[in-house]
Amino acid sequence: MVAGGRTGARRRRDGRGNGGLPAEVAGPAGAFLELVVRALGLERAALLLESSPGALLVPVATHGVADLPPCEPDAEPPGGPWTLALPLRSGLRVAGMLLLAPRGGVALPPADVDLASRMAEAAALLLEHAQLAADLVRAHELLARADRLSALGTLAAGVAHEIRNPLVSVRTFIQLLPERLGDQEFRTTFRDLALGEVERICGLINDLLAFARPAPAQVEPTDLNELVAQIVRLLDAEARRRGVVVACMSDPALPLVTVDEAQVKQVLMNVILNAIEACAARGRVEITTRTDESGEEPSCVVAVADSGRGIAPEHLEQIFDPFFTTKDAGSGLGLFVAHEIVTHHGGGITAAPRAEGGTVFTIHFPVRASRPQVDVVAG
Repeated sequence: MVAGGRTGARRRRDGRGNGGLPAEVAGPAGAFLELVVRALGLERAALLLESSPGALLVPVATHGVADLPPCEPDAEPPGGPWTLALPLRSGLRVAGMLLLAPRGGVALPPADVDLASRMAEAAALLLEHAQLAADLVRAHELLARADRLSALGTLAAGVAHEIRNPLVSVRTFIQLLPERLGDQEFRTTFRDLALGEVERICGLINDLLAFARPAPAQVEPTDLNELVAQIVRLLDAEARRRGVVVACMSDPALPLVTVDEAQVKQVLMNVILNAIEACAARGRVEITTRTDESGEEPSCVVAVADSGRGIAPEHLEQIFDPFFTTKDAGSGLGLFVAHEIVTHHGGGITAAPRAEGGTVFTIHFPVRASRPQVDVVAG
């Protein structure tokens, strides 16, 4: 907040405005108040908004006054006297207040009062839209989180099984070691087997942790081939449990793409796991990567094809809708979240039937260094 004849809005380092308001609400506050000041020739003015429904009104922008304390919506406005105090209503609730005082403390002409009232009504509408936008962002974040937890349940069961088997082998060797301590061949075999199994366990745990606890959103040049390999390793146990073969055919010349690694892992997890679950026993999932230069700009492509029964034609237009699912126990979030993430990276994801049966999902990521809008969907 800036006093002394200038209009300003405070911004916090965490990207939210004064009083914890979202930046998309607090950001335009100073510009709006400056417009009001110029239009009405005001000496002092202040815009107060609630940081959350039912909370105190906090000043987000002022002109010609020092810092103002928060206040109740029905209390005497702070920093007075004010010539005009206009409430900003959201339904029946007072969500803010516009405080005005012309030079010399004189009354505003009726025409100016009418103009100020209409500007206050417009500000209330903008506030509602901004709050709805902020709520939508938070809803997307919660949906992405719910989908990640759902995938983790499947992964945890598979990884637990994968860890138990090598541990049984190591335990058996340790139990036999005292009676065969003098057997050089046995000791060498035990050492090699134990080290190999421990390394395998460490690799599985590292892959699982990388998916379960991703770093904060950060875009950087990323190898899609490596991300595909990590997700396939994580889902290997689930595929073998279902009797499904997963085959990868990666293009070694695939260029790097600038993406958020954690979010792209979530996309690959959703699509590849869906493909595995779509297959019957002895089914097959084929994952290929390639470069596509047929469009306006080159893109890296990950195609995931399954040998399942396919998607009904009437469902193809709905599979990326939230909460739409054909599974008995599905949440209907996985493909919706995947679509959101890919779209905000500037790419695209499509599904199509295969001539030999099943479905192929094709994911495009543009090959460019521009920053995608990945902050809309959080893992």
